[in-house]
Parts: sequence; structure tokens; C-alpha cells
Amino acid sequence: MEPAKTRKTDRRTLYTRMVIQDALLELLAEKDYADITVADLCRAAEINRGTFYLHYSNISQVLDAVYAEAMENTHSVLLQVGCSSAGEEKSAYPLCRFLRENKKYQPLFFSDSLHGYVVDRMADTYRSSFVERLRDTGLGEDVLTALFYFQLNGCLAISKRNLAVSDEAWEEIQCNVDRFLKNGFESL
Repeated sequence: MEPAKTRKTDRRTLYTRMVIQDALLELLAEKDYADITVADLCRAAEINRGTFYLHYSNISQVLDAVYAEAMENTHSVLLQVGCSSAGEEKSAYPLCRFLRENKKYQPLFFSDSLHGYVVDRMADTYRSSFVERLRDTGLGEDVLTALFYFQLNGCLAISKRNLAVSDEAWEEIQCNVDRFLKNGFESL
């Protein structure tokens, strides 16, 4: 059994990291990522700079942690073709549904200044499996990679654009887009 002091430190460390990450998301809702400073994060998280630097070396490490946390609970929309309710696991969501239901992460995924970061990170994780799944279509890797980026950017754009529509309207949009994609992939 581990000592109480170690558990307390671990819990406190996790809490402090969570506060810093939440502060970054709050700031992203208000301002551009490039304009956020360590001082801004410390004020928003109600910590001092020393505490920040005990946990992170820079803001990009916080950004990476926030992204990793968000992606822990999602399926890539790229791997989930067909209406979102089909074959879905209870513990994870397709990306478009996750973004709609988790307002906390919307500033990360919908930030114009972080769009390239998000797309690049998702591409690092999902591009090769997407291309591999469709390799038997006979299309070249360049075309399959283009389809990957088309689908990913489309998912992010349509999710952002339709935040204000009702859940019923969103479900209809999402199912029809999914059906369109599924039919397109099946025709390959």
C-alpha cells in the first residue's frame, strides 16, 4: 500500500493540472491561442508562476494535455462511417457528436488559430489507418490522403457551423452527411 503522502501529492498534482488545463480552455474561448501568456493562465487558474512551472514547461505542453484528454473519449469520425448511432460504443463518441455534447472542448477544436494543430494531431493518429482501410479501393495513397483531410476538415467545419441548431436538426444533418459519406466510400 502506498503512503498517504504520495496519494495526496498525486491527487493535488492531478487537480492542479486540471485547473491549468481548464484555464487554457476558458482563455481559448475569449482570445487567440497566440495571445495567451503564462501570466494569463496563472491568473485564470488562480496559481502562481512557480506552480505552473512545476507542472508544465510551457503553454504548448498544456495544449497537448488538453488535446490528449479530449481525444481519450472519442472515436475518430474517420473510422465511424454511417449514422452515429450505428455500432457505437457507450464509452466513446464519434468526433462530431463529442464536439456538440462537450462544450468544454469546443474552443480547442473550433479555434481558427489552432485548426492546423488539431488537424495535424488527428492526422498523426488516424491518417495511416484510414488509408490502409481504403487501400483495396485501388486509389493511390495521395488520393486516399486527400479524402482523409476532406473528411476531417468537413467534420470540424460542419460541427462548428451547426452549434446553434436544435438537437433534432443536428441529428438529421449528421445522419445525412454520414449516409452521403458511407455511400461515397461504398462506391469506391
